[in-house]
Amino acid sequence: MPSDLFSLKMRASCGGRHISGAEKILPESGVPAHLHSLLERAMHHANGEPDFVNFKLERLSADSILHLDALPVRSLTADSPESGLELMRGMLESLGVARAPEIVGLLRKTHGMRGAVLLDADTLERLEPDLERGVRATMMDAAESDSGTHCSPCKNHYAEAMVLAAKVANAPGLVAELCISDDPDYVTGYIASKTLGYVRIAPLKKAGSPFGGRIFLYRGKREDTVRTIEFLEQQPVLVHGIPPKPQDGGRIDTPVQISNPQKRIRIALQSLHELKLHRTEEVFESPASAHVTLHGHDTLMFASNDYLDLANDPRVKEAALDAVKQFGTGTGGSRLTTGTQTIHKELERALAEFKSTEDALTFATGFAANSGVISALCSRSDVIFSDELNHASIIDGCRLSGARIVVYRHNDMYDLERKIASNTPCSGLVVSDAVFSMDGDIVNLPEFLGIARRYQLFSMVDEAHATGVVGPGGYGILSLFPGLNLRPDILMGTLSKAIGSEGGFVCASREMTDYLRNKARSYIFSTAPAPASAAAALASLRIIRTEPERVARLQSNVAFFLEQLHRLGIPVQTGSAIIPIIVGDSARALAAADSMRDDDIFVSAIRYPSVPEGSARLRLTVMASHTESDLVRCAESLSEALAKTR
Repeated sequence: MPSDLFSLKMRASCGGRHISGAEKILPESGVPAHLHSLLERAMHHANGEPDFVNFKLERLSADSILHLDALPVRSLTADSPESGLELMRGMLESLGVARAPEIVGLLRKTHGMRGAVLLDADTLERLEPDLERGVRATMMDAAESDSGTHCSPCKNHYAEAMVLAAKVANAPGLVAELCISDDPDYVTGYIASKTLGYVRIAPLKKAGSPFGGRIFLYRGKREDTVRTIEFLEQQPVLVHGIPPKPQDGGRIDTPVQISNPQKRIRIALQSLHELKLHRTEEVFESPASAHVTLHGHDTLMFASNDYLDLANDPRVKEAALDAVKQFGTGTGGSRLTTGTQTIHKELERALAEFKSTEDALTFATGFAANSGVISALCSRSDVIFSDELNHASIIDGCRLSGARIVVYRHNDMYDLERKIASNTPCSGLVVSDAVFSMDGDIVNLPEFLGIARRYQLFSMVDEAHATGVVGPGGYGILSLFPGLNLRPDILMGTLSKAIGSEGGFVCASREMTDYLRNKARSYIFSTAPAPASAAAALASLRIIRTEPERVARLQSNVAFFLEQLHRLGIPVQTGSAIIPIIVGDSARALAAADSMRDDDIFVSAIRYPSVPEGSARLRLTVMASHTESDLVRCAESLSEALAKTR
């Protein structure tokens, strides 16, 4: 009868922070030597000196141990960590994982977890019961481990990773494992699966970096994850036949065919369809307004950002036509070469006056404004503090800057200040939407600006959905706080929503706009906005200023619509003209939108990646030109659609 073995586990920490961990499966005779070896390893780890070391010794029945063969192994060497991660992405896609770039991006964010993230390979939903702890694969060792008295305290990264990879590859439902070591001295990571084998990739991070992480990719029924976790955490495993560590090779600049490029596209599209995330354009046959023509039907529009219905105003259209006659259809150059015309400067003066700033600068789009401004203001030596629900253009601007990005909880000023304080001293930017585009709520501006001022950081507020919508006269976020003495360093906005044209703008001091004029690449290297767009925006601004009743009517419509929704048992609130009806499931959001389409009412079903997974919604927007009967009709159709799809 085979002799029982023992599981010996070591965990070392300092102040609750994980330092090191290891385990062995060995006969009783090997326990004393390995206790000493693992203690030496715990006390002299690159992650720091522990103040607590825990050992656990557990008897295992020899019959309970599962014997597995090691995975085949190969090594690939990349030119940089970025190239190594790109290689990892390609291998994931060859396994039919459509969202490989997002998964590899998440890998870098799992640092500090004691275990691994258990991630749905298709929806990217985290499946661990304890999101802080993660899933910890334990009860495993190499069958050939030295069980005698001569034990090295040095960690054998390669052998321990091969053991883990073999166990994970054989766990029910797991597609692949991705790993970057958190050891500052070890830059090699790997991707492993039954199909790929164990593929070592170096480097996946810079030498000296303590950041690492691990993801187990799962594909199967949610209820079956219990079996997967039990296997990883409780099934004793010995891995046989671990080959010698291979020489690094297969540089990324040699032909390494991961998958057919066209096949990758087909897989990605198929996944989008299966997850109800595929999108197509709707083609309208009439101007943007409260009523539009769609597929030959008169349709009530509750999805437009043209809140004041100015895009189809005769005076705005006439201004655009006049500009075409005077300036032509295009500018023929960028703003700093031949693209600036008198209409552009006139619009910028009007915007600065509207926002009570010294100067303004216009961009081709709102997206270009955000991406250009943030990347011009910040660089690698800076830190950007960004709300977790900020618009994609803000997120991309932060990424383009190269600055370190710290995301704070949505509109949580305590969390913002706590995170700034933990990074002080630093230079950089605090940035937030004024009105959040998918939730309709409003930034806590007084505290936001106060925190930025206290820590001497630039402040920037995106007023895309605030200008022409919130505050008396639609003057924007600052008009909601008339006694506030602080102002954002940069007020960004768009001309394509309530202003009814297209383009983006920045209002700030003359010094700031002069800096951005010379540093914002999306301003410098883009053709100037069309004269017709600038003239239309200028006409709209004049209407907003001279007809405050238009904004008042919009705000009255929002209040009336909320009353109708509350009457029908739909408890929603908003601080703007955006009404979010969160349903959770993407399929339900699509079905509810389709139901309302049958009533000739158009609303948008918003799904991932526009909103986080599990928070799909109907996003309704109110316009100044909606009648009370329009609002009642929409509210009743919405109530029926939600009931049908429940």
